Amino acid sequence: MLFKTEGQSNPVGTCQTKPDTHALMHALQCLIINNSEPVVANMSAYSTPFEKNVINSKQKKLSQQMKMLLVEDSKLLRDILLDAIGHLNNITVTGTAATQQQAISLLDDTAFDIVLLDIELAQGNGFEVIKHIQQQNYAFKQPVLMMLTNHAHPHYRNLAKSLGVPYFFDKSMDFDLAIDAIELEADRFSNAQH
Repeated sequence: MLFKTEGQSNPVGTCQTKPDTHALMHALQCLIINNSEPVVANMSAYSTPFEKNVINSKQKKLSQQMKMLLVEDSKLLRDILLDAIGHLNNITVTGTAATQQQAISLLDDTAFDIVLLDIELAQGNGFEVIKHIQQQNYAFKQPVLMMLTNHAHPHYRNLAKSLGVPYFFDKSMDFDLAIDAIELEADRFSNAQH
């Protein structure tokens, strides 16, 4: 971490006594994005009591946020979704996958509260990911399922409905509705945490 003393810029490799609040806030933002607890331990050793309270409240807020897995093979659309979801309260994207196997691996290792899936992936498809989640031996609580796809044919809608997917959106026509539904679920999740 970079600290400065009165009248000095931030020299690298020196230890000063007064923390640079901008550097601390930047490190805190990195913590929230990466959920990296060791940074907090190091940072809080140099923080004022006020800064420690801010860090603790940010950690608590992150732990109460809905955790999303985004399964989308288009990098452009992933970036657009990450930006749109990043502006919502009570939710954070904690994993992304472009293939069926990547999604299944993440789901086997991590609990997610919500999964947003495309049907057609770089390899495999979103329906197989849903079937994996719905197996009896799935290790975690089943997340809320949402599909956002270019393949919004009635056949696929009916298949999603038969698999118990409550949300099915057409990328070209329902993008804003999908973001609204994500926000609604995140608010419900947050309210249930209190």
